[in-house]
Amino acid sequence: MRKRLIGEVDVFQLDDTHELYGHMNVNYVRLSELPRFDDYGRMLDSLAAGSYFVSTGEVLLPESSITRSGGDVNVKARIQWTFPLAFAIVVWSDGQTTHRVPIPLDTTRQFQNQSFHWTVAAPGAKWARVEVWDIAGNGAFVNPAWFR
Repeated sequence: MRKRLIGEVDVFQLDDTHELYGHMNVNYVRLSELPRFDDYGRMLDSLAAGSYFVSTGEVLLPESSITRSGGDVNVKARIQWTFPLAFAIVVWSDGQTTHRVPIPLDTTRQFQNQSFHWTVAAPGAKWARVEVWDIAGNGAFVNPAWFR
């Protein structure tokens, strides 16, 4: 089965001294509009399809695509961020070994929105995904794109 990466937080005991925001992963579901309350199945369909990204909110990936062309993986991503970015990582696997290709983003500045296109050599890639991290250690990632 093809697995999905879902953001989740275990909350066992809370009191008024706990701050949750900074530690909660959120699943940002990609939908054309907010569904009516009685039509939440549209959200579940998007989750099942992997049409979402996970973030704590400081780094956002509102648009992304991952395709394979020959022995390369092509990643296109529109990224919004609060703190300057540190790096992205394209993660891919040939079914035997998982590879991580870091991409420096240390020339970015705070509060920006930019589109990126990266091509990574990935011979025999069966799947790939991307994650983006800022200088404060906040990140966002998408689910794997599976190739035939």
